[in-house]
Amino acid sequence: MDKNFFEDLQSRKITVKQYATKAKEYGWIDEQRMNDIINKLDNDTLVIGVIGQMKCGKSTFLNAFVFEDDILPAATTPMTAALSVITYGENKKVVAEFYTADEWAEQQMQAKRNLSEITNELEISKVKAAKELVEKSHLLGGAVSTYLGKIQEDTFENLIEYVGADGKYVSITKSVTIYYPKEYLKGVEIVDTPGFNDPIVSREERTKDFLKKADVVLLMLYAGRPFDATDRTILFQNVRSCGIGKVLVGVNKYDIPYESGELPEQIKQYVKDEIQKACADCNDSRLIDILQETTPILLSANMALLSEISMRKITTIEEYKKAWDRGCDIFEISNQNQFRECSHIDELTQAVKDMVEKEKGQILFAKPINSILAAGNKILEAKEKELKDCDAKIVVYSTPDEEIEEKQEILQKAIKRMNRKIASLEDTLDEEFENILRKTRNEMEDLVDATVKRLNQIVDNWGKLQDYENIKPKINNELDKLQTRDLKRCLEEQQNSAQRKLRSVLDDFFAEADEIIWKYLPDFDQKGFLNEVKKEIKLTVDKDLFKIELASQEEQSYGFWDFVGDFLSKTPFGMVGKAFSHNEKVCELKEAFNSISSQFDATEYLQTILQNKSTIINKVKEKYQTEFLLPIQNEFDELVVNADNKEKILAESKEKKESLSVARSKILEQIDEMDSILTV
Repeated sequence: MDKNFFEDLQSRKITVKQYATKAKEYGWIDEQRMNDIINKLDNDTLVIGVIGQMKCGKSTFLNAFVFEDDILPAATTPMTAALSVITYGENKKVVAEFYTADEWAEQQMQAKRNLSEITNELEISKVKAAKELVEKSHLLGGAVSTYLGKIQEDTFENLIEYVGADGKYVSITKSVTIYYPKEYLKGVEIVDTPGFNDPIVSREERTKDFLKKADVVLLMLYAGRPFDATDRTILFQNVRSCGIGKVLVGVNKYDIPYESGELPEQIKQYVKDEIQKACADCNDSRLIDILQETTPILLSANMALLSEISMRKITTIEEYKKAWDRGCDIFEISNQNQFRECSHIDELTQAVKDMVEKEKGQILFAKPINSILAAGNKILEAKEKELKDCDAKIVVYSTPDEEIEEKQEILQKAIKRMNRKIASLEDTLDEEFENILRKTRNEMEDLVDATVKRLNQIVDNWGKLQDYENIKPKINNELDKLQTRDLKRCLEEQQNSAQRKLRSVLDDFFAEADEIIWKYLPDFDQKGFLNEVKKEIKLTVDKDLFKIELASQEEQSYGFWDFVGDFLSKTPFGMVGKAFSHNEKVCELKEAFNSISSQFDATEYLQTILQNKSTIINKVKEKYQTEFLLPIQNEFDELVVNADNKEKILAESKEKKESLSVARSKILEQIDEMDSILTV
């Protein structure tokens, strides 16, 4: 390290100390947080948080990037996903942290709840998770209590016992630290999070705690639906609230849209555009600056892993063999070097290594600065919300006595009108969704029937002297085309059409809702709030309406495509092998093909749209009824109860508003002063 860099580093440390001390003085952070930030200056460990939705391929990426083998299992459910920290160690080992006795008692209580009596989706997921964990705890027999609250060290070979779906300790494991002898892990911690909205509350809190410490986040997107509403929430709410030093964006499983005809540059440009759109709605200039410097990197972590593991393992494990054959077909390649090149793992690996080697100091400096500023902005936003609530109270309590009853009647009319509009919207959505479902189901079934017809034609043209292997590739191609292209494109086309229609329906509703508010409640300045409401509801429409991950075989539960796969794998040695004549073989195959039509059920892919319908209407009710009209109603009800103290409450509200305005201005001044520290 040269002298200039050392002096620069010392200058940065001084600046961060000043920043943290000043933030403590302002009340943005407490003393513990200030000390944590200052103490971190003497620890140059770079914490990289790998975040993303379930099944975006985080574990597969880490297997290819760090272990070069299938070490970390892909979490089959949110219940079995453990938070994992990977860092350098001279010797391979794992250190597991178990739930405390109180945390486990909470899981046991949750597990006893009756699912049929719960309607809230989040609560249902919590109870399901608790039931699964308690059931898996039977692997420990009666020894569960002896492990609770403890930290246990174990050999690396036993990692699966802590993170595997059927691991001995998975039921009570909250997090695992993996020590691994890779040079580039020195001074680095890579945190593999189980994801947000984790049904295990204590584990979700641990994920959030780690994110607060993360200097960098690697946001892993699923290429089939990159940067959807959930990804936006993760980045612009969870990450933003913690402050961050740098963001890397990986777009995993790009081979899926590539197989359907999308070019790599098109996929990257789409993600760039979506991030830009989201930035336009964000007032965090530091996060926007970080994202402006971020270029999405395409990746196929599964192909990268196939380039590392032994060919013997690939040929003996059916899942890997299918993935290998598929990769060879899509990219017209035939060896592991080509798999690695097509996977683009080296691009993401180099980006991570460059960041560690060249940007570490800048990132370690930016993280605490941005996290402190995020804390200040959080306080500012809270004050602004209080100001809006105070304004509403002043409007109500400023109403002359003779007008109170009239205002209440007007409010009731507004509520009734709004409720009727929401009910009408619900009816319209029911009708539109029914049309969407009917049209999509019919088109999907027609595609399946057309494929079966072509399959039967292939068999009709099968010469008596030909072996089954002569027609097998044609049969495979037809079924692969149906799964990976025809049905997927059908869903995408219908989804785009449905989204346009739903946006139009919602725009009509918003216009009518605005008219009601303008007509009946002109005194309430809620323009900013209502604009945010519209954006939030439209984001719900913009996410996937259907389940369209048809080509991702590794993510499917047993169903229609497993039946097709079993049929293909058994045909040469099963029904065809047992048939004694060519005609019998033809009949057996046609019977099997026709069963494909009869067993296909489009409902499997259409259920998510029904969930989205409920989400949209519930969001409208929550925002317009619960968060907008109900507080106004409550203010009037409170006014009636406190009629004798009306003038006093009005005076107190005005005084509070003045105090809040001063506090808001002070925070803005503090933010400006903090900025001046950085420019010195």
